[in-house]
Amino acid sequence: MRSQLYARLKLRQIEIIIAVAEQGSFLAAAHTLSITQPAVSKAVQDVEQVIGHQIFDRTARGVMITPFGCAVVERGRAMLSLVERLADDVGLIEQGRAGTLVIGALPTAATSVLPPTLGRLRASNPELNIRLVQGRTAELMPQLESGKLDLIVGRLYELETPHDVHRETIYHEPISVLARAGHPLLQGSEAATASLADCGLVLPSLEQRLGQEIDSVIAYSGLDMPGAPLRSSSISFIRELILSSNYVTVLPRLMLAGDLGRGAVQILPVAMASSSRPAGIITLRNRRRPAAVAALVAALREHLRELRATGLLDDDGAAPSVSAA
Repeated sequence: MRSQLYARLKLRQIEIIIAVAEQGSFLAAAHTLSITQPAVSKAVQDVEQVIGHQIFDRTARGVMITPFGCAVVERGRAMLSLVERLADDVGLIEQGRAGTLVIGALPTAATSVLPPTLGRLRASNPELNIRLVQGRTAELMPQLESGKLDLIVGRLYELETPHDVHRETIYHEPISVLARAGHPLLQGSEAATASLADCGLVLPSLEQRLGQEIDSVIAYSGLDMPGAPLRSSSISFIRELILSSNYVTVLPRLMLAGDLGRGAVQILPVAMASSSRPAGIITLRNRRRPAAVAALVAALREHLRELRATGLLDDDGAAPSVSAA
């Protein structure tokens, strides 16, 4: 019986059975569905043949449903409801409002632009399942290429080996010297660069690509920094240290965008060597881009517009120019 139902029962037949049960006659059901009465009769006969029992008792005044027919109608309504929900789900996925979006996040993006972006995306697309996988470019690229990730968000480092991917620059990650609000270097008229060497300095670990890049920017800028800075692979540790002491740090300012926006952290007026640090998204070139990715990019662009309004970014996504005091 089960194999017959799987192989021979059709949703259209179920729809016709339900219409007959609701209308009380084959003719009325035919009018409701805009089909012929013989088509209704054949559908009923086919279902009766599949289940091996009569669904309707024919009378002079119409039809009366049998217990077997009641079972078909009850389960049939549930089946059609599930199909309608499936159609709704497909429509929502097409709009980027449902389904699953798996994001590969580089460390800077994971602690800077993505939290507010995903909050915005969740508010506008509450049915969308979002998963975040954090890692370095070399760790995330194989997952993108295998289809485990829909995209990667973050710094667009040069890839060490060729990949068939599309890289889209959406913003830049400017590097700045950062300190807590009320730091002594922010109080006087003396240039901050003259006293940086006297401050405690905490930087990302040199085992991280970010740490290596920051050291290069410091050296290229000719800044007089302490000879042995404290180093950590934890951005949370660096943040807590500068918030609770007179330590300063050199980081992409977006990593502490929340603290900068709240005024807990400020940018020291230190001229840094300008360098292009493009960031954005990486997707597979030959894979159809899900609508959810477009929704994420739209939310990201909206968040960046808000950051530009605060002065943390210029219109082109680069750092506003900062000169020494």
